[in-house]
Amino acid sequence: MSVVKRQHYVWRAYLRPWAENESIWTNFIQLNKIERTSLMGVAQEKYFYKLVDFTDAEEAFLKKYIDQCSPAVLKPLNFDFLTLFTSTGKLKQQLEQALNPAIDKEKYAEEIRKLEINLMEIAHGKMENLGQKLITYRSLEDLKTIEENDYIFEAIMFLCFQYFRTRCMRNAALRTFIGTPYEELAKKSWNILSYVMATTLARSISLDPRLKFIFHENKTTEHFITSDQPVFNILNDQVDENGEVTELELYYPISSKHALALHFRNDQQEKYVSNDADTALIAYLNKKVIENADFYLFADSKAQLELLK
Repeated sequence: MSVVKRQHYVWRAYLRPWAENESIWTNFIQLNKIERTSLMGVAQEKYFYKLVDFTDAEEAFLKKYIDQCSPAVLKPLNFDFLTLFTSTGKLKQQLEQALNPAIDKEKYAEEIRKLEINLMEIAHGKMENLGQKLITYRSLEDLKTIEENDYIFEAIMFLCFQYFRTRCMRNAALRTFIGTPYEELAKKSWNILSYVMATTLARSISLDPRLKFIFHENKTTEHFITSDQPVFNILNDQVDENGEVTELELYYPISSKHALALHFRNDQQEKYVSNDADTALIAYLNKKVIENADFYLFADSKAQLELLK
């Protein structure tokens, strides 16, 4: 097993509809720079998913969190995630305590290090496989096939993992813990907590009888853009008196000409509808992409990024 150093928090296969020959036009927001760059070099961070070791007390806290926050049907799955993602720490402890002189500790330590770096990256790869069909949809007829073979739950699970796995979501979540007793534990455990949040949200969305889909088709000369937060709540600016977000509508552009929305409003009669997006709606949706981006904006042309800039 080779070590995967550059670990992507946005799926490269997802970005390819905006790319050409494995390179994509990118606005590096914080650097105020637009350039064409390799898909390998964007929306990634070295050892982003590397596992860390937890103390017994920290692991007990995580177990309590999963028990309290997970629906009963998801507790076994989320506890399995916790067991998997804390396994390397336990393997290291067992190796240190091994007394058999025939054991090549250096060899086993290197294999554990590879697992420590790659295990969660591999797990996210499995989740990406759930989105293989979704990112190819190019019509309302395509979208309606989401009901076949219970794929709808897998597709929603994929979207929820893409929603929570990014650097943007990690940083936003960790900011809420600054100055609290849980600040360091939150940093250590975010990758695990994001799994729990993703499975919980996916179940909630999937079982909601109000769930509706909109397939936006763009037949104008303008293009949909995307970012390093490819799935986001487009209504995250609607908050109550306590600052809590009150509405959820997930927006997910899947190409420069196609985008998907999931919502729970009653004003849509059919579960699946298509919409011919006009220039005003495209401008609004692209504005929301920009507002929710972290470091990268992506488009299929330099002109599009320069115009939005």
